[in-house]
Amino acid sequence: MRKHVIGRLLLICSFIIACGGDEVNTVTKSKATTGEKTEDVVAAVEIDFVAEDKAINQTLKDQNAAISGKELDDIMVYWVKSESKDIFTAWTFWAGTFEKNEGWKAVKNGWVGIFKLRAGEMTVEVLSLEIDSRAKNSVLHGKYKWGGQQGELLAAFQKKKDKWQIRAIDFTNGRFGKQIKKLQDPAYKNPQ
Repeated sequence: MRKHVIGRLLLICSFIIACGGDEVNTVTKSKATTGEKTEDVVAAVEIDFVAEDKAINQTLKDQNAAISGKELDDIMVYWVKSESKDIFTAWTFWAGTFEKNEGWKAVKNGWVGIFKLRAGEMTVEVLSLEIDSRAKNSVLHGKYKWGGQQGELLAAFQKKKDKWQIRAIDFTNGRFGKQIKKLQDPAYKNPQ
């Protein structure tokens, strides 16, 4: 009889704790069941920043090859497809005049216009690359040469569906204001 009373008291106390309202914080954890055992599972994701660095550089190289070949549709597959003002190119390719094309369609149309004036091989020497701690955003600083133009650029990349895409490129290296902000506290820097 005494065992039943203690059991009921434990059951009532458990019920009170479980239904305690605002004063009780509950945490739900994923459970893994193997046979008779149930264990808490903690998923840790390790990021291979060197591989991410290579993937970002490859995206830039592929876009530059498309620019060199004036392959408009091939250029735009490397860009985030959004009409947000965060998607842009900024350059001075029109006789030194600053131009900023905002949104995916405007970026595409900007290349159409500039191809009427400029052609040649686009090359970029990467000077530095930063990646955030979640490997979702990156900023690259480099030197470019293209169609008689040369200078420094800043490029912002965003990872969408496990694929790095260009969000913005400022071919003026910020001469007309900070178009692309550097990452705060990047988890990865190349060079260190």
